[in-house]
Amino acid sequence: MNDQYQGLAKFYDQLVQKSRNYDEMTTELARIIGEARDLLEIGIGTGLVAENLLQIKPAYKITGIDISEPLLEEAQKRLGQKVDLYSQSVSELNIGKKFDVAYSRGGAWTFVNYGSETILASHIFSSTDIQKSFDGVAQHLQAGGRLIIGFSNFYTNTYTNKVIELDDCIVHKKISTTELSEHERYAIFDYHFYQNDELVTQQTLKFRLLSHQTCTMMLEKAGFVEKDINPGKYYTYLKAT
Repeated sequence: MNDQYQGLAKFYDQLVQKSRNYDEMTTELARIIGEARDLLEIGIGTGLVAENLLQIKPAYKITGIDISEPLLEEAQKRLGQKVDLYSQSVSELNIGKKFDVAYSRGGAWTFVNYGSETILASHIFSSTDIQKSFDGVAQHLQAGGRLIIGFSNFYTNTYTNKVIELDDCIVHKKISTTELSEHERYAIFDYHFYQNDELVTQQTLKFRLLSHQTCTMMLEKAGFVEKDINPGKYYTYLKAT
């Protein structure tokens, strides 16, 4: 899985904080996590979610993985020794410990609305590797552990094809397209950053799109059963085997 965030790293925090309410998002996540303590964040990025969770409950023991070295560097600056960080792909997860809860807020996987359909969007393109990612997480969870997958607004009209003003006179615009390739669906997002009308940097992100039914079948194959669905927020699965 290639690092698609190198060109975004410099502006990532500003961008996501303009489009997400982290207080609301992490308060709800903490409620779902409940009394669990050992947490695995899949796609920790720059550590914004972990930082907010630790402000809510300092007793959390969080381990974070990501494949983007620039984002992990920012997470290290933000979190210091509060969180254990690993440069790993979730499809090849190998940490050597088990967790109470694993969660993804848009790293390896996120649920999105696609027309009238709720689907899974993933940076992992291969169906085989997506299955391996679910299998690997299941193997790193305690018996009765939970997997929580968040919902993202990145595919909605409120965030797509919209100009967003950042600091230092930086202006951002994201353009979305959908690609059908050999019966597989992909969402493609082109991020452009301008300063005084000059292009500063651009980055293309690509997500594999899977139907909710296909995703559910893959999760069941990994040993997960659906526990609680809160549309537009979080989808929780219990490790049953």
